[in-house]
Amino acid sequence: MDIICKLREIAAVSLFSICTLSNAATVHLAGDTVDFYYDDTPPGMSAYGPLSVVGDSIFAQSVNLSASATNGSSDSINALGSITIVAKSGYNFDSIYVTQFGDYSLSGAGASINVNGTLSVEDSNNAATTSSNGLSVTGLGLSDGLTHEWQATSGFDLSTATWGNVNSIELSLDTLLSAATSTNGESAFTQSKFVGGGMVTIETSVVPVPAAVWLFASGLLGLAGVARRSNRT
Repeated sequence: MDIICKLREIAAVSLFSICTLSNAATVHLAGDTVDFYYDDTPPGMSAYGPLSVVGDSIFAQSVNLSASATNGSSDSINALGSITIVAKSGYNFDSIYVTQFGDYSLSGAGASINVNGTLSVEDSNNAATTSSNGLSVTGLGLSDGLTHEWQATSGFDLSTATWGNVNSIELSLDTLLSAATSTNGESAFTQSKFVGGGMVTIETSVVPVPAAVWLFASGLLGLAGVARRSNRT
């Protein structure tokens, strides 16, 4: 039985929805309060590069996620990466933040680049519980032939009642980069790189103990006190 099937049986979650993908290379990275799982074989995922974890944040450096155009040409590239995130016992999801970093350069009045992306989150056990946000991109617009940085961000509030009992989520990042030029002598280039920034940061909180448990515990302590006093008499 492969690792995905085992995790479905033990944690009652579906890591990648299909249990029969015996050739899938599932990578497990342990965070402080969550575990990350992903299949590194799809081209869309491998374009984001190898992932590493510090705390509950994932870091990555893209391998070949770029678009380049010169002399009247155009180019584009699309990458879709997905990660399963499972909260460890005793923790609830609070929020997810994604930050994507990249470079670009433009030379010529007709040169242009675009950075677009969509971040999606879904309950691993209920596809009807899902949400999507576009990436907010800043730093674009300078056309001086020099290299500049752009940054894209997005996130979700998972502390609402909708996500209250969800302990496993599917997080997907769909990135589209494009570059275009209109005539000879122009150039346009952009790339996603994730250098020096967190790709995904998860925030969690400790699952609160129900008030009834505290009352029960207090009652037990009270009974213990009564028993001690009875023994003394």
